[in-house]
Amino acid sequence: MSFFTYFQNQSTREEINKRVEGFSTWIEINLDNIGFNLEQARALSGVEIIPCLKKNAYAHGIAPVTAYLMGRGVQRVLVAKLWEARAIRRAGLDCGVINMDPIYTEEQYRWVVEQGVSQVIYHRESADRLSRAADGLRRVAGVWVKVDTGLGRVGVNWVDAPDLIEYIAGLPGLRIDGLFSTLLEDDMDFTQIEQLKQVKEALSKRGVDVPTLSIASSHGVFLRPESSLDAVRPGVMLFGWYPMPEARETGVELRQALCLKGRLEHVKWVEPGTPLTYGGAFVAPRRMKVGTMHMGYSDGYLRQLGKKGIVNVGGKICPIIGGVSINHLIVDLTGADAVIGDVVEAISLTGANDAQCLCELAGVEPYQLAVWMNPITPRVYYVGGEPVALVEPELG
Repeated sequence: MSFFTYFQNQSTREEINKRVEGFSTWIEINLDNIGFNLEQARALSGVEIIPCLKKNAYAHGIAPVTAYLMGRGVQRVLVAKLWEARAIRRAGLDCGVINMDPIYTEEQYRWVVEQGVSQVIYHRESADRLSRAADGLRRVAGVWVKVDTGLGRVGVNWVDAPDLIEYIAGLPGLRIDGLFSTLLEDDMDFTQIEQLKQVKEALSKRGVDVPTLSIASSHGVFLRPESSLDAVRPGVMLFGWYPMPEARETGVELRQALCLKGRLEHVKWVEPGTPLTYGGAFVAPRRMKVGTMHMGYSDGYLRQLGKKGIVNVGGKICPIIGGVSINHLIVDLTGADAVIGDVVEAISLTGANDAQCLCELAGVEPYQLAVWMNPITPRVYYVGGEPVALVEPELG
């Protein structure tokens, strides 16, 4: 299925807006901003972009984001979990998918072959099993080989890589699609880049073709132009978050794509001395208008923002009082013209409570905010200011 068909098959704008009226908490994704960030990555690197869409596309939703990126010319994406590859194929999307997740069962090996998913390999045993699955299905399976150039997590050591890759290239039913490694993000980066190049050169002398060489993620795109090689694998930057403070200093603009919204479920006035939240952690210093939101850290609002977080209520910045619990947070609405049911932006696209500002308040990296976002919170996708898709998972 093409990206165009994917969005064609979604609910209408009117149907999506009607559904949103009943949500207590939801996430909005500005796909145009992802497109803007994609073009920034292209301009910086000048090579193929293979988006790294791990953690459900950094909490933005794997299938709609993949479909949109396909429409912007992306031909293949990288995932960290097999379920993410399954979600892409279940959505009917036929782009290239590179799966970094280790696989263990014969069913998994058969599935990646049947679905045309390129599997990351760095052991002979895994290569043998993938070859048997491909040969049995009379198909050719794509392989990306992970090369360890110093990070030390996973991958075949760069010294041993030519032997393994030559072995894989000789197995029936397998095709080498690319080699990749991961930078340490320090002065060792330049050595790593040269080591990966040496692996490719050694293979070339043995008559083994390596179509794509990749080592750069978002960090490399921003700060290591030498690391672009044949393709780069940006992740967090595509969603508008800088991978490190130094990246912000480059002057390259990124646009945040995610906005977390909720509705006020209760609004009341409290008198001076009134205790609020667990253990009376907050005591009203004056007569106050307070509002309760049915949103908490189970939805992805950072628990570290208790007593210091801020939200946007109808254009007014209001402080959170007390802690952030699993499903609730309390807001000081004094001076705000707000009633039950009004929409509150807990994480805004821009302004004092955008993701970057809130992460700085909480003392965490944007990566952590993405990890903690609830995958089953409804997500609404926008292009040109209009809703084009709704993902509303259900349990049970």
